[in-house]
Amino acid sequence: MTIHDFPEPRGAVPVPRPRIFISHSTRAKPGQVCCRCLDAREALVEQLAAEGFEPVYDKDFLRSGDGWQQEIAVQLHGSQATVLLLSRHALDSANVGYEASIADGRRRADARYRLIALKLPDVRRADLDASALRAIHLGEVDMCDWAEDEIAENRLPDKLRTDLAQIRLWHLDRSSPTRNAVTYALAEAYEDRLRAAADLLGVRERLDRRVLRERLSEALLTERAPAPRPEPDPLVRALNEVLPVLRTEPASTVADLSVVYARVPTVAAVQLGELRRRAEGRVAVLAATRGGTLRAYLLRASGHPRPWPHLEVTVPAGAGIVAGLIAAIRDRVAGYLDYDGYHDPELEGEAGFRDVIRAHAQETGPIVVVIRHQPDAALLRELRTAFPHLLLLFVTDRAGACGSIEVTELMPLTPSGEGELKRTHGRAMELAGHLERANMPWRPA
Repeated sequence: MTIHDFPEPRGAVPVPRPRIFISHSTRAKPGQVCCRCLDAREALVEQLAAEGFEPVYDKDFLRSGDGWQQEIAVQLHGSQATVLLLSRHALDSANVGYEASIADGRRRADARYRLIALKLPDVRRADLDASALRAIHLGEVDMCDWAEDEIAENRLPDKLRTDLAQIRLWHLDRSSPTRNAVTYALAEAYEDRLRAAADLLGVRERLDRRVLRERLSEALLTERAPAPRPEPDPLVRALNEVLPVLRTEPASTVADLSVVYARVPTVAAVQLGELRRRAEGRVAVLAATRGGTLRAYLLRASGHPRPWPHLEVTVPAGAGIVAGLIAAIRDRVAGYLDYDGYHDPELEGEAGFRDVIRAHAQETGPIVVVIRHQPDAALLRELRTAFPHLLLLFVTDRAGACGSIEVTELMPLTPSGEGELKRTHGRAMELAGHLERANMPWRPA
């Protein structure tokens, strides 16, 4: 049977949750009449968790007999931000003063660390100067007022939500070379252009410039459907704001990656990623009629600013098609790897050739052999045996034509989707100052 393997795009690698330390003084007990300190703490913990953070406070980790100062210092240094919950009790609490001093030191030493003061309704700003927290210079710290009705309804203040959005962006998984490349390439763009582009893509938070570039990069690298005709496309309009003010090389990087990530199905990239992780037997089929579509899929799957290496091999005509194709693949891959010993036992022979292919896949990604031909069971059986560590990608002109063959059919674009990908990519590269060669539709011989 044909395998349609469409896993959830976000299911493969969980995104780490930023840890937020809550510094507070809560003297109330459940059911007692006091200020809103206990309700506020519980609401804050609940809402931070709901927003995708890991809230940490002393009741979570302190046990009887612990060296509390040392343990609190460890927890503070393991967090990405501190929310200082300002109740009447907190103003005179030595423990809160100790926690706030550590957080303030981290804030001064690390530009990414955030210290946010969240003021409850019973605290006046005039009270802060005479409190035990006066040494923290709270005037330099982000401060939010938490209204009575917001606490009662478990709603965070809008100002705090904006701060949390910045914390989340600062601490995204930074292992993505693609996001880093786009963020770096946008460094030359004027701030007003960045904000205009971000607004067109739905990013309307008031973020500082450095975080704004990261947020815009994330928006540009998000899969999005093209606008229905004759509506203007927000992606092209956003690129038109930033590409003309960049040099050609960084502009081309932004244009290329943005369009590919916006238009190639995320599911297809996940499918290819699943194939890459398999030990052997990696075979996929892509229904596509334009050569640029193939490159876009491999660029999207690589997670880097460049696509996986892909070597196109022509299927020989006449008798002996399988043996001829295996020989052609061997020669093509050996040439790419500068390896000339697969046919010579003294140079490690076939086993050595396979070791070189396996090492390449582990070091820089799989070698993709592109075969523009409809696969059949006999051909696949021979190719899987001969090349267990290559990623064999058959390109056909129609989807769902593999019958009972066990392969991974990549989620395809429709013919109109391929044309739209080509047009949008060409327009973006033109805005970047890089003219593309014509990319005519491919048809099978």
